[in-house]
Amino acid sequence: MPTLTPFCTDIDLLHWEPNLLRDAAFVSQTLIAGTGALDGTSFTISAGSLEDAKVTRDMAIVIGGDVNGCFPITSVDSETELTLSVLYDRLSTPAADELPEGVGAAPPPPEAVAIAAAAAPSIAYTIRTFKAQRLIVSELLAQAAGTDRARRNERPATITSPSALRRPCALGTLQMIYSALAAAAGEDAAHFSTRADLYERLYRRALRSTTVSIDLDGDGEPDVQRALNVLDLQRA
Repeated sequence: MPTLTPFCTDIDLLHWEPNLLRDAAFVSQTLIAGTGALDGTSFTISAGSLEDAKVTRDMAIVIGGDVNGCFPITSVDSETELTLSVLYDRLSTPAADELPEGVGAAPPPPEAVAIAAAAAPSIAYTIRTFKAQRLIVSELLAQAAGTDRARRNERPATITSPSALRRPCALGTLQMIYSALAAAAGEDAAHFSTRADLYERLYRRALRSTTVSIDLDGDGEPDVQRALNVLDLQRA
């Protein structure tokens, strides 16, 4: 069975929680960290390799110092250089169903240009991701759509409209993140629990209103429309 590409990205999460990768670092996965130089939309790391760290354009970089924020990565230009942008509405990852099979990322659409952040000759940075959580929620959504079931010697059904699952995937991922934070927090547990409850309600609402197109015979064309079943994400 082909590897599942998550239905949402770290950039999608930032549209809901702009400082998530900074505030929820405890439950994220750190890919690379160090110091680098920021010049408008260009960021050059002083050591290491972005490619070896598996950094992609659907992730975000956390920059410290006076800049102090989370910024979407719009492209990885070389082993040591990337392009970032201030977060804004048009900056989003292209729908997965608009890409060729097996392609998980593409350049941003023409109207979604990078907007300069600031300039700093030497500043601390960290690139984190919530890919593990996004993948778990994506697998649950795929199961709810019935794509994990197939008769012997038959090709499993596939989702031909994965962009329809972006919103529920993002909300389910946020619910999972805040549930984990609430379980590990001390005096801030109530705050994180409130956020987790909010995203759980939004996630369930998104599930009830989501319908996906399914290819049953492997020809790449949608054969049926399916509504998602209600899923429970249990707190850790």
